[in-house]
Amino acid sequence: MSKSSPHVAVLTANRLVDGAVVFLNFDGDWVATLVGVVVARSPDEARGLEARGAHDAARNLVVDPYLVEMREAAGGSLVPLRQRERVRLTGPSICQDVPGYVAPAAAPNAEAQGRVGAARAAVGDRRPLAPAASRPDSTKAEAA
Repeated sequence: MSKSSPHVAVLTANRLVDGAVVFLNFDGDWVATLVGVVVARSPDEARGLEARGAHDAARNLVVDPYLVEMREAAGGSLVPLRQRERVRLTGPSICQDVPGYVAPAAAPNAEAQGRVGAARAAVGDRRPLAPAASRPDSTKAEAA
């Protein structure tokens, strides 16, 4: 977090047990959404969050904790400044191709997933956008 930046920061990492992108909330838990996350508004608060991340990494709860700069949008919602973090927050852009992947329940940008489908259609990719769990099993299709 830059000293002169008007932006805020939150602590993110990947959960060790499943690799999911997580954020530190006020209860000290690592959660998959930005709802209730701890927001650092000063360099001192940012250092405190980094220390907490290092502590949880040492306890093997998370991997690679670091601060993400955010801007506060209207209504108090948080928006990552960097594209990398926006992608991490909304999940993989290939989630229909990842067997068993379940998108976070409160994906903040469901509209972006619609744009992914439109982009796939524009390049001739006609695969269904249904979640992997609802697709017919390929072995069943071969048997029929």
